[in-house]
Amino acid sequence: METILVKETDLATLEVLTVALQMKGYRVFSLPDEYENVLEIIRRQHARLVLLDCRLGRDADKPITHWIKAHYPSLPLIAVSCDNNIGEEYHQLGFDGYLKKPFDLSLLYHTVRNFLHGRANEKVNEVALPDN
Repeated sequence: METILVKETDLATLEVLTVALQMKGYRVFSLPDEYENVLEIIRRQHARLVLLDCRLGRDADKPITHWIKAHYPSLPLIAVSCDNNIGEEYHQLGFDGYLKKPFDLSLLYHTVRNFLHGRANEKVNEVALPDN
């Protein structure tokens, strides 16, 4: 079972992400914004993917992505953001991809599968989803 670390400031969004990913069989370690030692959690929980709340202009997001990449360069980091410019800025902030809030659960699952299975070269917010 693959572990996904989710660090989100909004507790309702954190709960939705956690439950949605657990429903697909992932082990999820959820962190509210105030938890500081993300590197230790990644190490202890053997996280294979990190979903990280990102607010552009918030200085705290830059160091955390750079710290994670310095210690775990191949660990995929996905920005989860409601900022309109996240698609232009996620890579500069050290993220490998992004999900723009609000997002469809199908897009969440598609993004997670792609990054966990090495198919992350497509832009996740531009993926055509099947009509259901």
